Amino acid sequence: MTPRSLPVRALVALVAVVLALSACSTSSPAATIGDEELTHEELRSEIAMFRFLTGLSGAPCGSPVEGESQNAACARFTLSNVIQQELVFGADEAGGLSADPAEVRDAIARLEQDLGGAAELDARLGAEGLTRQELEALARRLFLVAEIQQVVIEGGLDEAELREAYEQQLGQFTTVEVSHILVETEEEAAEIAGRATVDNFAKLARDRSIDEASGRDGGRLGVYSEAQFLQRFDPDFTAAALALEPGTISGPVQTRFGWHVIELVRRDVAAFEDVREQLVAQQGAGVFDAWLRDRYTQVDVEVNPRYGRLDPATGEVVPVRSTAETPAPTGATR
Repeated sequence: MTPRSLPVRALVALVAVVLALSACSTSSPAATIGDEELTHEELRSEIAMFRFLTGLSGAPCGSPVEGESQNAACARFTLSNVIQQELVFGADEAGGLSADPAEVRDAIARLEQDLGGAAELDARLGAEGLTRQELEALARRLFLVAEIQQVVIEGGLDEAELREAYEQQLGQFTTVEVSHILVETEEEAAEIAGRATVDNFAKLARDRSIDEASGRDGGRLGVYSEAQFLQRFDPDFTAAALALEPGTISGPVQTRFGWHVIELVRRDVAAFEDVREQLVAQQGAGVFDAWLRDRYTQVDVEVNPRYGRLDPATGEVVPVRSTAETPAPTGATR
């Protein structure tokens, strides 16, 4: 054996390995999620749709890492979304649920309106090799994900935790409206406080307040959440204002700006039932994220290495840069 034959044989062996891997990559599905296989053709169709929709919004279809093409990043982004959808659809919570046809129609109608009509939407879809039926199918899937997400959230939220969050954020759910009259001396403030009533407060503010901005508006400082009010105004002022009952007027109150006479016009606290949806939205994101992380560990997910590998911690398909970056399978997820 000549020394020169070693590199040649090594090169031939390497080419054989590359060809074998390439054949394996194209014959295997793009991904397997549990018992479901996603073919390369199906993924190509999904990529075209995601590229179309992200293009309409002005956002990129995926974010390339260094040395990666935009097409490869779009494929990873699309595959990550499809895998998540399949994990959600395969859950017990999905049983019997379906997307609301009216919501799908409304979403398509809004898109038509934004683009200038149904004909324009169809033309843009056709230019990308897509059909309205494919767009409607994706819309149905996305609305179904939202339906299942709501079921998961409602099942995972504890009513006591919601009420605790309500109490903790009560300042955000309390609306205050305050007016004031600002003068230079305590004596003048006392004299005004002795004369002021709810009916004449605005006139007194216009006539006597040295705070010209609010004085022109009858002393009104505006409407704020209690939390915003506490952040924006002097602490001595806010303490005196919030100590009042709605519809009552303070005596002289000193701050670094001078002497105030304060009217608490109103203080409204939203009932728990009125803000429950808002609280569910706040707390629900964490509930659904935790549930989804569990799904990634419960279901066997395999990604064709030509697209990358699944990172179960983030739910994203990430590039495979080297064999060292590809971890050994853990649990049920690869």
